[in-house]
Amino acid sequence: MNMESMAKIKELKEKIHELQLLMEDFINLHDAKKNKISNLESEIEDIKGNMNKYLDDLEELIDQQ
Repeated sequence: MNMESMAKIKELKEKIHELQLLMEDFINLHDAKKNKISNLESEIEDIKGNMNKYLDDLEELIDQQ
């Protein structure tokens, strides 16, 4: 192999490594966003449950009067 081929192979290896790092970053970002969405969905469900409980408590207080 001549020097030009070796340089091209080295450059390709570096570019492949860069692409692998970018893919890992993308996957991590995607996973983080999925987790954030999941956490927000859980929080919304908790808020809905609390609102229903508060409304039931309020209705009970109104009925007592």
